[in-house]
Amino acid sequence: HTEPHHDDIMLGYLAHIYHLVRDPSNKHYFANLTSGFTAVSNPFCLSIIRNLEKFLESLTFQYLLKEGYFNPKNSAKRMEDVFLYLDGVAANSNEKRDEGEARRMFRNLIEVYHTSDMRVLRLRVRELDEYFVTQYPGAKDPPDIQVFKGTIREWEVELLWAYFGIESSAISPLRLGFYKGDIFSEEPEVDRDVIPIYQLIKRVKPNVLSVAFDPEGSGPDTHYKALQAVAEALRMYEKESGDTTIRVWGYRNVWYRFRPSEADLMVPVSLNSLSLLNTAFMNCFGSQSAASFPSYEYDGPFSELAHNIQVGQYDMMKTCLGHDFFQRHAHPRLRSARGLIFLKEMNLQEFYEKVRELKKLTEARD
Repeated sequence: HTEPHHDDIMLGYLAHIYHLVRDPSNKHYFANLTSGFTAVSNPFCLSIIRNLEKFLESLTFQYLLKEGYFNPKNSAKRMEDVFLYLDGVAANSNEKRDEGEARRMFRNLIEVYHTSDMRVLRLRVRELDEYFVTQYPGAKDPPDIQVFKGTIREWEVELLWAYFGIESSAISPLRLGFYKGDIFSEEPEVDRDVIPIYQLIKRVKPNVLSVAFDPEGSGPDTHYKALQAVAEALRMYEKESGDTTIRVWGYRNVWYRFRPSEADLMVPVSLNSLSLLNTAFMNCFGSQSAASFPSYEYDGPFSELAHNIQVGQYDMMKTCLGHDFFQRHAHPRLRSARGLIFLKEMNLQEFYEKVRELKKLTEARD
């Protein structure tokens, strides 16, 4: 599963993954192509830093630091942050959630500033507090702040996939270089942006690869750029491995939709799955649950907009196929459907051709 930003897959087709993960023979790998730091607001970062300040002087933190809990190479302890936060969600305990988040933010600061010296980190926390109080919205952040904001979104995606028992070792934050926080992202470059995706594909040898399938100008600029980089990486992998059997699932979410005639896979979504979409989004994606720039269509969380889209797609197909097709269907998942997810499934040649078509839509010289 490749995603330009962390919540794109969730809003695109979480209910499908909900069923795929139940089969233990399926293996899932997630690639966050960009960190998505531009979507993390300064007030949200300030709330994260203030939460960290509450725990920074505690005896627990002093002990954890001394015992090597925050060692960047210790992936088991990294997952403990996630489990503590989700234990807090399950127990309805803000204290556990806050401590899990504070542990991860402290770990992130050690990574960003390359030090575990408590005196230096205390100073950095004070500087960050002042920065997020005084910086005006929309200003381009310096590189260290960009990385820190990106680690917040990487933490959020670890929380989400831990809902399904997927460990952080299956999640690759690639932080591709074309994404720099400018109004328009740079064009992807082979060495900087394509090779990391190619190496990941080579390592995991996927049967199915999913990617946001948006034309340029239809939503975030990064979706289209990431699509081009994924297509190029797949071409390289196909040429090197000779594997022509990979299927590609193109998904769309709140920015752009498939027409029913474009979709090859229609996945039934039950009320149970629709409620999971909203609760998981609100529990895991704190930076997005009150997005600074909600859609022009809906003034509320993106998960509620995705919910409305999936219900609308179901209504569309119920009009086409008739009420009885769903209500009297032999399969219980179709009888329980109250929403539908639209996906486009392609073989590699079809995928390359469709990517070229999307490019032609926006580039007159082609």
